[in-house]
Amino acid sequence: MILKEIKGTFFLIFFALVTAFFYNHFSPSGIALFGQWQTSNGVVNAISKTDPVNASIEINNPEIIQRIIQKKERMVLDVRPFEFYEEGHLPGALSFPLMEFDIVIGKLLEMTDQHSPLLIYCSSFECMDSHNFATNLNGMSFTNVKVYPGGFRQWQEMGYDIEKNEK
Repeated sequence: MILKEIKGTFFLIFFALVTAFFYNHFSPSGIALFGQWQTSNGVVNAISKTDPVNASIEINNPEIIQRIIQKKERMVLDVRPFEFYEEGHLPGALSFPLMEFDIVIGKLLEMTDQHSPLLIYCSSFECMDSHNFATNLNGMSFTNVKVYPGGFRQWQEMGYDIEKNEK
């Protein structure tokens, strides 16, 4: 009798797991089971399984980002909402909120061209706005776009200087 209950329990658990994986596989909002993992940070990018990140445009080393900013090698774009930008941003960064892309793209085109070196960041590894902004720019034939996926949070955690807008 006990052996029968144990078998039944294992069967239910197995059936539940198979059903869950099957549903996840066919669901458009399912969780990616394989992806960009980094043991120190968990999942590097919280993305849908159907929305892969272009890791080739990422610069993951904050020391390299600091050098780029100090030497002004790239125009730095903060794509977080303007309220967050005002509270603090990377030195020299300009506010270009992703949610206002259609409005701010004209300003960007006035300031630069499609071959200018750009560095885009948002809040943190979990934020996809920088990648989405970069994808939009790449779709407009921008050729020299990089993303700092650690974003503002990692910059602050490293103890680097930040700028704040005077009110």
